[in-house]
Amino acid sequence: MLCKPMKTLHEIEEAIGTLPLPDRLRLYKDMPQLIGRDAEDLDWQRLALENFFQDDSPDDEIYDRI
Repeated sequence: MLCKPMKTLHEIEEAIGTLPLPDRLRLYKDMPQLIGRDAEDLDWQRLALENFFQDDSPDDEIYDRI
Protein backbone atom coordinates (compact mmCIF):
# COMPACT_ATOMS: atom_id res chain seq x y z
CA MET A 1 0.00 0.00 0.00
CA LEU A 2 1.40 3.40 -0.99
CA CYS A 3 1.08 6.40 1.28
CA LYS A 4 -0.03 9.69 -0.22
CA PRO A 5 2.60 12.44 0.07
CA MET A 6 2.08 14.92 2.90
CA LYS A 7 1.24 18.38 1.69
CA THR A 8 0.89 20.54 4.76
CA LEU A 9 2.87 21.28 7.86
CA HIS A 10 -0.19 20.29 9.90
CA GLU A 11 -0.17 16.82 8.32
CA ILE A 12 3.53 16.43 9.07
CA GLU A 13 3.02 17.54 12.69
CA GLU A 14 0.20 15.03 13.09
CA ALA A 15 2.36 12.24 11.65
CA ILE A 16 5.22 13.09 14.00
CA GLY A 17 2.80 12.97 16.91
CA THR A 18 1.97 9.35 16.09
CA LEU A 19 5.60 8.21 16.20
CA PRO A 20 6.89 6.24 19.18
CA LEU A 21 9.01 8.32 21.57
CA PRO A 22 12.39 6.89 20.45
CA ASP A 23 11.60 7.85 16.85
CA ARG A 24 10.50 11.37 17.86
CA LEU A 25 13.71 11.85 19.85
CA ARG A 26 15.78 10.65 16.88
CA LEU A 27 13.92 13.05 14.60
CA TYR A 28 14.56 15.90 17.06
CA LYS A 29 18.28 15.05 17.10
CA ASP A 30 18.47 14.75 13.30
CA MET A 31 16.32 17.81 12.48
CA PRO A 32 19.20 20.28 11.90
CA GLN A 33 20.66 18.04 9.19
CA LEU A 34 17.24 17.36 7.70
CA ILE A 35 16.59 21.08 7.22
CA GLY A 36 20.13 21.84 6.11
CA ARG A 37 21.27 23.71 9.21
CA ASP A 38 24.05 23.18 11.72
CA ALA A 39 22.77 22.22 15.20
CA GLU A 40 25.05 24.79 16.86
CA ASP A 41 23.72 27.55 14.59
CA LEU A 42 20.18 26.68 15.57
CA ASP A 43 21.09 26.78 19.27
CA TRP A 44 22.68 30.23 18.90
CA GLN A 45 19.66 31.46 16.95
CA ARG A 46 17.26 30.19 19.65
CA LEU A 47 19.31 31.84 22.41
CA ALA A 48 19.49 35.12 20.50
CA LEU A 49 15.72 35.21 20.01
CA GLU A 50 15.01 34.37 23.65
CA ASN A 51 17.37 37.09 24.89
CA PHE A 52 16.11 39.67 22.39
CA PHE A 53 12.65 39.55 23.92
CA GLN A 54 13.86 39.78 27.54
CA ASP A 55 14.42 43.55 27.55
CA ASP A 56 13.11 45.04 30.80
CA SER A 57 12.69 48.54 29.40
CA PRO A 58 9.13 49.92 29.73
CA ASP A 59 9.40 51.20 26.15
CA ASP A 60 9.92 47.63 24.92
CA GLU A 61 7.25 46.03 27.10
CA ILE A 62 5.04 45.29 24.08
CA TYR A 63 7.68 42.91 22.69
CA ASP A 64 7.74 40.80 25.87
CA ARG A 65 4.41 39.21 24.88
CA ILE A 66 5.51 38.06 21.41
